Amino acid sequence: MSNFQIFTDGSADIPLNIADEKQISIIPFYISFDSEHYYKELFEMSREEFFDKLINKKLFPKTSLPSVQDYIDSFTPALEKENDIVCFTITDTLSGSYHSALTAKEILSEKFTEREIYIINSWAATGATQLMVYEACRMRDNGLNPKTVFEICEKMKKELRIMFMVGALTHLEKGGRIGKLVSLSGGILKIKPLIELKNSEINVAGVVRSRKNGLKKLVEITKEHFIKNNENPKNYVFTIGTTNTPEEVPVFFDELKKELPAENFISPFYIGATIASHTGPDTVGVCFVKKYECYV
Repeated sequence: MSNFQIFTDGSADIPLNIADEKQISIIPFYISFDSEHYYKELFEMSREEFFDKLINKKLFPKTSLPSVQDYIDSFTPALEKENDIVCFTITDTLSGSYHSALTAKEILSEKFTEREIYIINSWAATGATQLMVYEACRMRDNGLNPKTVFEICEKMKKELRIMFMVGALTHLEKGGRIGKLVSLSGGILKIKPLIELKNSEINVAGVVRSRKNGLKKLVEITKEHFIKNNENPKNYVFTIGTTNTPEEVPVFFDELKKELPAENFISPFYIGATIASHTGPDTVGVCFVKKYECYV
């Protein structure tokens, strides 16, 4: 096993038990419902408590990125143990987490001159970043060095995708994340938009009036992605994420596996507070990343 530690900010939505199993260090975002008291996602505010406030109490949360000091405090013990570092962050188009990590790297590199620190702007978030982190773990466990892991992930992030449906655009609008989606206008908050995150940008992939049709359309646009780009889905690993509608996952999976190699799916996951703060409840989607062997 190569001598380096893998880090990610909390936006990757990696469950704590899996992070422990795969030896991934998580640097959490902060969540607030009153703009005064901020809590570390997962560590100080559970997913259940977050969604209770979001859905039942109808409160709008705010997020705060990990600070430079948070990254310094997390990186330092690994560097003191003479480990190099590979760290993943949410795309810089959605947060300044990447820049916090870079600043921490600059500061620590002056002290730990013999150590390498690689910061990867994932161009993604949630399940897509999660899958890329897991690929990095496989590379580490198979003996690849941190520089090679960094170089492969820089290629990998250009081909990963997230296809998802939100319940409404209310939270994206309120959080200022609506961007290109504003062009939909009209009854925008009453339709269910399908959204694609690629190359760090949020793009409209379609609109539907019902969730049932939305799930079918997500399958269609995912299949079309591979046809359009002449890509073999067997070269990819997939996962399904949801905020608060786990009952939709088996139905969605059954539809997806008719078109995609089912053996390439890892366990579904819950989208966490950092991303759900902006997408709102009733979000569900599929994420996929190309296997690292395709770049070796």
